[in-house]
Parts: sequence; structure tokens; C-alpha cells
Amino acid sequence: MSELARMTGLARQSVFEFYHNKNKAIKFDTLNKICWALECKVEDILEYIPDDTP
Repeated sequence: MSELARMTGLARQSVFEFYHNKNKAIKFDTLNKICWALECKVEDILEYIPDDTP
């Protein structure tokens, strides 16, 4: 987490919350930085799981 925070310029707390699925929202800019640092696509790090809400 510390290395990803350093690579992206994101706060370590932000990376921690993302890693532990503690956040309720994430900015596109944050996703862009993470994907750039990890050399991956958004779908490599996120999974859509529908809830029971129509």
C-alpha cells in the first residue's frame, strides 16, 4: 500500500480504504492513477456485484 501510494501520489489512507473496500465512492482520477501504476485495466481491480435494489 505504501508503494502504491508513493507511485500514484495518493494518500496512504486512500489506498488503504480502497484496498480494504472501506470507501463508498472512488474518483475516476484515482482509478486512473491506480491503473497506471499497476499497468492494468479498471476491470482487473473492480468487480460489479449487484445489490437487491431495483
